[in-house]
Amino acid sequence: MFDRPEPRPTPAELIRGLAVFAEPPTDEHSRIAEALGLESVPSSSEYSDLFLFQLYPYASVHLGPEGMMGGEARERVAGFWKALGYQPPAEPDHLAALLGLYATLAEAADGDRSEEAEAQRRLIRESRAALLYEHVSPWVFALLHRVGELAPRVYAEWAKLLEGVLKEEVSTARPNDRADTGAGAGQAVALPLHLRVAPELPDPRERGAADFVAGLLAPVRSGFLLTRADVARIASVCDVGLRAGERRYALEHLLAQDPPAVLRALAAEALRQSALHEERREWLGETASFFAKRAGHTASLLEELAVEEAAKEEMAT
Repeated sequence: MFDRPEPRPTPAELIRGLAVFAEPPTDEHSRIAEALGLESVPSSSEYSDLFLFQLYPYASVHLGPEGMMGGEARERVAGFWKALGYQPPAEPDHLAALLGLYATLAEAADGDRSEEAEAQRRLIRESRAALLYEHVSPWVFALLHRVGELAPRVYAEWAKLLEGVLKEEVSTARPNDRADTGAGAGQAVALPLHLRVAPELPDPRERGAADFVAGLLAPVRSGFLLTRADVARIASVCDVGLRAGERRYALEHLLAQDPPAVLRALAAEALRQSALHEERREWLGETASFFAKRAGHTASLLEELAVEEAAKEEMAT
């Protein structure tokens, strides 16, 4: 008698399994990696370098105006957990927690198929779509793309697999399933609240250099993700010294050494990531357009500042 083939995991099972890889490696990673067809598991050092020093898997870092963990963005996510009747975990905006919640809602939506349960199932589907649209999709695809650029192979494979699953979820979510937008089928869907209330990148000529640099490191304001690896690469390209420490201090040190060159390098990176956001517009919609426009505006401002700084240097010589 032939062995029966193993059943393929459902999207919810895939998402739940992939969520684990955004957490520190444990013995569970090996079992899940085998089930998902991943060739290896990340080491503790690979996890630390990626998620503790380069790319932070928290919605608040990417959607909050401070560009840091916590703040109003985290409170907004925690409020979503509470609205669903769940006690928010200690880190409600962590990618693993959000993906776990999404998988739970997806499984519940495929539960009782009776006519009596249809209203409840529809409410769950609306909540699942709102979670994806409001709190996950605005930032996760940019994060996963950068993982593919910066991380070792095991994480790059993980990012590609998760991107594919979530992209399919976004593509199949109907606008009228997004309960808190109030949009019906065929109507334009409003931007997620995180984006609607996000302040723009401040102009250093009006607000000062400190606020400007802080804004550059907040993706929802600048439109692009600037990692420690990016700062190090810019230092190398511009042939300036790199100060060890937090991105903000390192970036301020670079700008103090050769403002025109560093500003132009930053502009090039912002423009590159603006184009990546634009590529997602076909299936991610206005969320992708928001980040593309912000990154494009950042690139233009940086170029303008570079020209001004170069003129100042020329006048001083």
